Order: sequence, then C-alpha cells, then structure tokens
Amino acid sequence: MRIETIGAATLYLGDCRDVLPGLGPVDAVVTDPPYGIAHSSNHGASWKGTQIAGDADVSVRDDVLAALSHLPAIVFGSWKRAKPVGVHTVLIWDKGDAAGMGDLSIPWKPNHEEIYIIGKGFAGRRDSAVLRHSVITWESQGRSHPHEKPVSLMTALIGKTIAETILDPFMGSGTTGVAAVQMGRRFIGIERDPGYFDIACRRIEQAQRQGDMFISGAGTNG
Repeated sequence: MRIETIGAATLYLGDCRDVLPGLGPVDAVVTDPPYGIAHSSNHGASWKGTQIAGDADVSVRDDVLAALSHLPAIVFGSWKRAKPVGVHTVLIWDKGDAAGMGDLSIPWKPNHEEIYIIGKGFAGRRDSAVLRHSVITWESQGRSHPHEKPVSLMTALIGKTIAETILDPFMGSGTTGVAAVQMGRRFIGIERDPGYFDIACRRIEQAQRQGDMFISGAGTNG
C-alpha cells in the first residue's frame, strides 16, 4: 500500500476494503462508487472498452457503505440498480445537454445521474434537488476519468455537509479531493488503480498549491 500526504489530504493506493479498518476518524463520506452496471465506454478515449474495477455488481459498494453506515454519506449511483441501504433522499445531477449517448432509437438521452443521501449531518440553504453542473465530455478537453464529476458539483455537495474530514473510498481521479481541499476541508481518499491514483495526486497537489498561493497573497496584501 502506498500513502501520499498532500497538505490536508491523505491518499491511499489500495483496495478500500483493506484500508478502511486502519483509518482514523472521518466525518462524512462523499463518493462515486462502482454503479454495478458493468459499463464500458465506446467513445474515442484512452479508456475505451475498459470497465471500472468492481462494477460487475453493487457488492463492493454495499460492503463499503455497510462498514461506514455510522457516517452521513453522499453516494452517486444508477437507477438501474437497487439503492444503497439507508437512502432517504435522491438528488438528480443534470449533466448538461452535451452529455449522454444511450440508446439512439429513443428520443431522450440519459444526461442525468442519481445521487443518494444517507444519514444525518447536512445543513445549509434548502435548494433544488436537481443540480445542474455541466460535465467535460471529452478526454481532449481535460477529462481524466470516464466517470469524472465536475469540481463545481462536488463543491456544492460537500458544502451541504458539516464535516471537517471528508472520506472518498472510491477516489478515482480525485475530484472530491480537489473540491475538499479548495474548501479548506481535510480529505482522505482511497483508489486501487495506480494510474488514476497518480492523476488524483497531481490534481489535489495542484489544488493545494493554488490554495497556498491564495493564502500567501492574501496575507501579503492584508
């Protein structure tokens, strides 16, 4: 297992089921786990034809959430599979008109995803349950993961928690960590794919550097 510490973020390369028993206290889970739909992208990207590890079913998702059932959680998922245990609210992420391929014989495209809210520990203004944040659709435009979420979306979700330390056991390319660092929260991320782990480290380190530069500049000018 490899561990990287970047400012207030601690990142683990490994299977989250092995890492979780040794973690210290965390306050909330914000994660985009395997949906259990065995999705394989047909688009022209470097990950064409590949599948996310553990995406054959929802057993990995459910095992991990069961181990973290004492924590409030924000969990992405698909209507094609059963919701996680304990869901009391469903949000809809509207990905924008440019997203969604699906069955071309149907005159609607699947440009939305579900977000499941579990437990207590949320606060803030009572906003719409439909969150509109456009996604980057192409790798050539900066997308680094087939299921990468916009930083703005993750910022909006984390902003509804009262958590100081955010855990993402399925970190992917690190978008949750980028948002957490930008918001001044502590972050713990776990990813089993070495390539995506390295991408997450770079992205979170860049977010940390930008935050440090902002604080340094504010102090100088103040």
